[in-house]
Amino acid sequence: MSALDLSPKKIEVRFEQALLAAWYPHECSSTSRPRHNAGFGPRHGAGFGPRHDAGFDLSNLVIAVLVWLLTRSWLGLLAARVVAAVASKRRKRRIINRGQRPPVIVVGNLVAGGSGKTPLVIALARDLSKRGLKLAILCSAYGGKREGLLDAAGKTAACEAWRAGWPDEAILLAMQCACPVIVGRDRRAALALCLSTQASLDMILSDDGLQHQRLERAFEIVLIDKRGFGNRKCLPAGPLREPLDDRPASDWALATTEQDGAITSLARCTYRLPEASLQVMAHRDWLARSDQAMNLAQFASHLEGKKLLGIAGIAQPETFAALMAASGLHVEWIFPGDHRAADLGALVKTAPAATQDLIESLHNAKDAIVMTAKDAVKYDKLPLPAFVVVQTLCAPEPLCLELERIARGQPTA
Repeated sequence: MSALDLSPKKIEVRFEQALLAAWYPHECSSTSRPRHNAGFGPRHGAGFGPRHDAGFDLSNLVIAVLVWLLTRSWLGLLAARVVAAVASKRRKRRIINRGQRPPVIVVGNLVAGGSGKTPLVIALARDLSKRGLKLAILCSAYGGKREGLLDAAGKTAACEAWRAGWPDEAILLAMQCACPVIVGRDRRAALALCLSTQASLDMILSDDGLQHQRLERAFEIVLIDKRGFGNRKCLPAGPLREPLDDRPASDWALATTEQDGAITSLARCTYRLPEASLQVMAHRDWLARSDQAMNLAQFASHLEGKKLLGIAGIAQPETFAALMAASGLHVEWIFPGDHRAADLGALVKTAPAATQDLIESLHNAKDAIVMTAKDAVKYDKLPLPAFVVVQTLCAPEPLCLELERIARGQPTA
């Protein structure tokens, strides 16, 4: 076992993956996991990056014990009960103000990790802006160190914002929505800052914040992805941020999947939710951008037979990797972890011979880099051609119409 196998970064990513497998046993057992590496380079093979020798790895045992302590031991189950009790008490303080001006629309989910909140907020912001509404967005500070009003209008500004400590999701929102983005851990304070700095707003969208009960809101949208609620336990024993029992209904419940089997599975796991119905997200597509935009089929044809390096620093990187595999692309993956950047610093700096050797090795081993839009904001220089694959979706038209009526103070159905 090499010392590199025990690097904190790689152990942290492997621990997160093991914890997700415990939280979502059915999802992880039924889905093949693509080959990936938490650091740089392939798990096996020559060319570039580290080789991993087979043999006993003490870190695997440590990770297994930690996951068991959090999800199966009496200590982890007790902690989950405490989280459930505290969340239940807090949500009694939830303030729904239908007459709030400007109205705050919360887009959230019930489990830890991503479920498509940011892509939906982007879709809503674009649609509502086209309807002539003036918007602002509240965003979590998670994954960054900076808070306040973010201005990241271009690619260079985005990379500078990332290096300055702004969260990647906030930067992505600022780039794609063309409206003010206010970043803050305290959502009520972020709302106060928004109201004091932005005049004549018609509506405020909150990316996440469903469990921030101190944040007064006019409307709630809850997202549920194909994984459902896993083992239906609260953190840390399971993925739930709050217990499902006695949860007050949100205004809309949206499923962020279009696979028939996944919808059937979601219907089984969500039948006890208080929402009147589970709406399926409208058609989704993926666009790949380099010098020009192309759809996923064109992208796969363009890169057919190429040797690709993939970067997916998102909450569910396996989903993105599976999408690329289903398109017929062969990609060697780096999963740096959600809100993190892959360690490519040595490859993008002009430096010593050792660095040049790495760059030459990378050029010999790979033809291009594939990454998500959230990853793209973190890099302004890369040693290979880079393709950014963007998730696009259409927010349901009835939802957009209802939000427009709310923004304009008109009665809703």
